[in-house]
Amino acid sequence: MITNQKATIVFEKTLDAIQKNKRIVVNEGGSRSSKTYSIAQLIAIMASNETRGEVYTICRKTLPSLKATAMRDFFSIIKDWNWYDEKFYNKSDKIYTLRNTEIEFISLDDPQKIRGRKRKVLWVNEANELEYEDFQQLLMRTTGQILLDYNPSDEFHWIYDNVLTRDDCELIHSTYRDNVFLDPIVKAELERLKNTDENYWRIYGLGLRGVSENKIYTHFKHCEDLPKDTERIYGLDFGFNNETCLAEVAIKDDDIYARERLYRKFMTNSDLIEWLKSKKMFNKMIYADSAEPQRIKELEDAGFTICPADKDVLMGIDALKRRGLYITKDSINGIKEARSYSWKVGKDGKKIDEPVKHNDHFLDAVRYAVYTYFNSSGVAFDWL
Repeated sequence: MITNQKATIVFEKTLDAIQKNKRIVVNEGGSRSSKTYSIAQLIAIMASNETRGEVYTICRKTLPSLKATAMRDFFSIIKDWNWYDEKFYNKSDKIYTLRNTEIEFISLDDPQKIRGRKRKVLWVNEANELEYEDFQQLLMRTTGQILLDYNPSDEFHWIYDNVLTRDDCELIHSTYRDNVFLDPIVKAELERLKNTDENYWRIYGLGLRGVSENKIYTHFKHCEDLPKDTERIYGLDFGFNNETCLAEVAIKDDDIYARERLYRKFMTNSDLIEWLKSKKMFNKMIYADSAEPQRIKELEDAGFTICPADKDVLMGIDALKRRGLYITKDSINGIKEARSYSWKVGKDGKKIDEPVKHNDHFLDAVRYAVYTYFNSSGVAFDWL
């Protein structure tokens, strides 16, 4: 007898789809919407109502993940309902016998498990972790209903093309708002994503499919100031109609800290030399845009320590993405650049490994400094 059962609207909608005898029921949605818990409840109820010996399979891509999610929830539920009896649990084979039904827990990192025995009901937890071939093998060995759940973190996936398009499939969408039992602290943490990561909020908050994450420096953070007592280097991106930009860079504990020192249009080399003199930039190591050798030579002749930068774009970007990146709050233009700096997108909507050449003067200057510094110092990227 079930007592004190807590069921959400997700449970009700999934039960309704099962009762309509839909072959495949897909629960797509955000975190903590009760997808996993609701399906675990239904699996237990369905298994307990079987009148003859059947096999139900609960699976996920890897065993540690399975144990931490669907398996944990299932056993928590049947213990709450006083249905658990240790003598019916074969721990070595991970099979629990509930009345007339054997409920097996399998992970798909073992190919033999995929091609194992037939079953009546299949539940695939976090189904978007699977390859389509894995799913097909499971599908062919399932005589009854199939339940899938996942957070829609992929923009493109075989589930969207090959499962949701079937006429025997029902899609149930849910978010944390559908879980009336959700702890307010967890709810607040999810809602915090609104202001921290737009794509994460779409996926884990709103339960919507992820969009191409074309932004390049998604990891950058603000800082008040550059750290003290650290070596300083400078990156210089020449411009005239576009901005000339000088970035000051400090490196501490392998993290990169950057400040915008100059960001100005219509500067001639004479203007730039006068500005550098006013800021006492003699004996400061400057890595400059190597596409302007004549301008570099003029600055060198004026007494500044300057050398051509290594402009390898992809390697330079990777060097910054592999380190913590902090930009001072007073670097207004630099922050604007970092927020919008993106990969190009092809006609098919997919990302191309080439950044959009727009509003990138500060970021180019930082990249010149960081990548050239590490390459020239002999610690260069043997781990890339």
